[in-house]
Amino acid sequence: MNYEQKPVRAFGTIALLLDIPAGTLLDDADVRKGCFVVQPDGTYNETQDKFVWMVFSGHMRHTHLDTGDVTERQAGYCSLGIYDKPGVTRVDVIENTKMMCIPPQLRNSVPLGDIAPWRLSAGESVVLPKGTKLFIASGTAQIGNVQIAGPRQISVTSGDRNIEALSAIYGLTFA
Repeated sequence: MNYEQKPVRAFGTIALLLDIPAGTLLDDADVRKGCFVVQPDGTYNETQDKFVWMVFSGHMRHTHLDTGDVTERQAGYCSLGIYDKPGVTRVDVIENTKMMCIPPQLRNSVPLGDIAPWRLSAGESVVLPKGTKLFIASGTAQIGNVQIAGPRQISVTSGDRNIEALSAIYGLTFA
């Protein structure tokens, strides 16, 4: 496979940050070897959503070859709550794509119900309540007087904190 993959810590899990060039074709064999499919028995995306992945930028087209179903995956697309059907697949990378994947074997028993997608558009701000565990996978934020760029884990421990997105931010919260 011709893409870069960088592991980073994300609250008890290991997230793989992927940088996939336009024109890359991941056929079914590539998909089964990569981050997209993670079942030990080699089956594609089990009927329960057991992995987490999110696109930050770019465009990928995911095709189920046996059903003809096509899903366009662009910035903000997250697998949580989406249940793909087993089958033979192909992924065409239409534009240079940056994304994150957390396969089950790198989730280290962190339940899927404890993970939620998190996004903030450039210029937006929100309050992170005390107790928030936010993994910024991509983007730059301002918290108080500090600029923070992803990938970065943020634990809000001393009271509510305001976060402003200096660029689009994509990440996950953990319970």
